[in-house]
Amino acid sequence: MSAAIATLTALTVLWTVPAPAATAKTPPPPESLATNTIDAHLGYMAQSTCSPSAKPGTTALLKLLIATWGGGSLGISRGCSVGTTSEHKEGRALDWHMDVKYSSQRKRVDQALAWLTANNGEVAYRLGVMYIIWNQRIWSLYYPGLGWRKMANRGSYTANHKNHVHISLSWDGAMKQTSWWTGVPITSPLNSKCGVGGSRACLPTIPRTSLSWPYQHTDVPASFLPAPWTRPGIGGDPQVGRTLTVVPGTWVPEGATLAYQWTADSHDIAGATGSTYEVTAADVGKGIRVRVAATTAAGTTTKTSDVMTEVLKARFATTPRPGITGTIATDQVVDVNVDGWLPAPDSLTITWKRNGKAIKGASGVGLTSYTLTPSDTGNKLSVTVTARRAGFYTVSQTSASVKVAKAEFTTAPVPLISGDAVVGGTLTAAPGTWEPVPTRFAWQWYVDGAKVKGATASSFVVGASRLGMAVQVKVRATRAGYTTRYVLSEPVTVTAAG
Repeated sequence: MSAAIATLTALTVLWTVPAPAATAKTPPPPESLATNTIDAHLGYMAQSTCSPSAKPGTTALLKLLIATWGGGSLGISRGCSVGTTSEHKEGRALDWHMDVKYSSQRKRVDQALAWLTANNGEVAYRLGVMYIIWNQRIWSLYYPGLGWRKMANRGSYTANHKNHVHISLSWDGAMKQTSWWTGVPITSPLNSKCGVGGSRACLPTIPRTSLSWPYQHTDVPASFLPAPWTRPGIGGDPQVGRTLTVVPGTWVPEGATLAYQWTADSHDIAGATGSTYEVTAADVGKGIRVRVAATTAAGTTTKTSDVMTEVLKARFATTPRPGITGTIATDQVVDVNVDGWLPAPDSLTITWKRNGKAIKGASGVGLTSYTLTPSDTGNKLSVTVTARRAGFYTVSQTSASVKVAKAEFTTAPVPLISGDAVVGGTLTAAPGTWEPVPTRFAWQWYVDGAKVKGATASSFVVGASRLGMAVQVKVRATRAGYTTRYVLSEPVTVTAAG
């Protein structure tokens, strides 16, 4: 048996066809659909048997992808002794050979995935797709609210699905029994082959049409609810803040009274005994199940659902970019607008930055104001807001940068000259009261509008040659981060002494 499986696997891996030219077309749809409803789906049903031969629906989908978008096959079947649990071991998974390092192949894969996942995954439902992995990301039909999510590094280019797209199918999809092939939407899913062991007969594949898809409107719910099955199922996304709903299943006796207990990592969650459960921050990283007890006069039967994937943190619905307000100049107080985050963060850490680097002492929770210093003058100011909330991914947003201008003195009075303006007298200059106070005053005396060489003190001795002339003084005020200001006094006329 093992030799046969190995041979089968080898043959499957070698099956490739020449890639056609890339096109924007999509595969031809079924010529008709019995109803505009969507196929019922059980959600994730893991490999549970050893039946590695390629199933007809898996083979047909792989050929369809290659015929439409090019690429090749990296196989369907896998020996049951190879690796861990995999739908390849039931012939329900395909590996479509495309490589992320080629932009043309990435583009064609994007087109194929858009075709599969449009309208909340309508075509994926009609093909019986369970999940898709490509370029280290996974999309699950049964977790639509999570979208494409990144997967952990598996250690190699191939293991991270960089050189192939993996698609796993339900048994209905693998057996080519879903509406894309038969035209009849599934109403009661099988988790096994059709036409054997008392299962319903297999439906034939109907012809294709040249009509553009979609040729009719189908309402596909944005949330997933599994079809009833022989054990409880769970609808909803395993993410903080989302609501999960139990589907008790077909095993429940008529008239039974139901009781529920939700669990996280197999431990009962206190108070979680309803038919729905809202995922909390305490559940992050844990696997959620639900235990259903059905009680009749004959007794109580208890069954437990399969475990969901580990609970993910939630994401903020809105993450607004902060904006700096106020006068962007030295010694001015500026503020950051942090409104608009939804839901409201537990905390907002504000980090003010100069030329992209954090300013020492200017970071903290709620630090929405900052006083600009001379060190900021001429540099670029920005601010980063980091939002945190229990059970949510931490998110940072940074404002646009703004250049810090020099400030202007708000008060710059005309200097006053005191003393006797007579030959031999001494004149003294006073700067007056400036706002803010300059760190330094400098002086220059003028006679009849001409600068007097060397006359740069606050006092000036009037020489005999200045008789009848007009004397003035100009003050220069300086302060770090401020525009240097010059102010000229009113003139005084020199007269003779006595």
